[in-house]
Amino acid sequence: MNQPTILVVDDDDDIRFALTLLLEQAGYRVVEADGPVQCMQLLSRLTPALVLLDMNFTRDTTSGKEGLALLAQINPLNIPVILMTAWANIELAVSGLQNGAKDFIEKPWRKEKLLSQIANHIKSITTKPVDNNWIAQSSAMQSLDTLIKQLAPTDANLLILGENGTGKSQLAQRIHQLSSRCEAPLVSLNMGALAESLFESELFGHHKGAFTDAKQDRIGAFSRAKNGTLFMDEIGTLPFHLQPKLLQVLETGEFTPLGANASEQVDVRLIAATNQDLASAITNGQFRQDLYYRLNTFVIRLPALRERKDDIEPLSEYFIKQFAAKYNKPKLLLSSSASEILKNHVWPGNIRELSHVMERAVLVCSSETIEVSHIMLDNQATQSQSIPALTLEELEKQRIVEVLQQHNQQITAAAKSLGISRNALYRRMEKYQLEGQDESF
Repeated sequence: MNQPTILVVDDDDDIRFALTLLLEQAGYRVVEADGPVQCMQLLSRLTPALVLLDMNFTRDTTSGKEGLALLAQINPLNIPVILMTAWANIELAVSGLQNGAKDFIEKPWRKEKLLSQIANHIKSITTKPVDNNWIAQSSAMQSLDTLIKQLAPTDANLLILGENGTGKSQLAQRIHQLSSRCEAPLVSLNMGALAESLFESELFGHHKGAFTDAKQDRIGAFSRAKNGTLFMDEIGTLPFHLQPKLLQVLETGEFTPLGANASEQVDVRLIAATNQDLASAITNGQFRQDLYYRLNTFVIRLPALRERKDDIEPLSEYFIKQFAAKYNKPKLLLSSSASEILKNHVWPGNIRELSHVMERAVLVCSSETIEVSHIMLDNQATQSQSIPALTLEELEKQRIVEVLQQHNQQITAAAKSLGISRNALYRRMEKYQLEGQDESF
């Protein structure tokens, strides 16, 4: 039987202890955090089925502001959150629900009701898709999606190759959702962020007293991902001398937690990802060839954003909707000229960069439409790197868009900068369906 993981976030040791006992007796795995910092550290390494989140920590005891602030950080991760508070405050409950929480309970809780709420929310997420951020309108992504639908139902280990920011973790999530393991956990680890001294503990767990700082038992990533999927991001950064330990568990399915007397056997599907050239790393003696073969039953290359231009506009609109909700903005539209300049950017930071650009655009937009003036890009990268792929007309259009942006859409100033008359600029803007601001005299 699969055991969903629940993250309990509360600064009261007794509350965490009581919830852990209750939930473990009900068949759940429990991970504890004593506050916002530890919570987000844990969420960078694992994906629980649900978070039980206290509303108040050290700043105060009644307002719930800390809980709501942490809720805003958790929301983008698409993890259901049930809020907890010892203060009966219907306005606070409503505020939490309006800001993305799935439910709300008061302390002291009724055991049967709490377990029922948790069971209902965990059941609901196993029956609905959560890939709203998966956009594949470009031909490159449609071909990839066809391949993913063929590979996902298998148990083959997969290696995802792609530049930083291309969405490798989102791809791993989609593979998991389309697999027969979708009701079991998906556990994510950033291998580059693991300290060498904690490598075995993070992956395989430890028993209390196994080493100096082991003050309680810890469940490792392989155990948390039992019958599910383990996603190892940045696998190419794993130090060479630690690679045999990972290879051993991949070959045998067995591992021994630190301080334990017996080994454990797990059934886990592995998805690894990297932006490094592992073939070169093997040649240079930095990556084991036998480990590489264990990881790459099938290799998937995730296109860079510049290779999937038809996805830029729908991705931008997705981010606009997401950030408008986050910052309590009204519904925002993306102008055609703003969309055009986004398509002409080379996106060295890929989807991650696009997300940041659209977040800034939403923040500075004071109207109902995001215009070119709201888009803050590295124009030097846009001009120098996109030229080889553009026709003469496309170059002219891009230059007009850039100059209009530089002059805040003022046509007279833009025409002067371009060395043409206002009427000539009007004709070109009409040809390319661009927008500008005519000055009143």
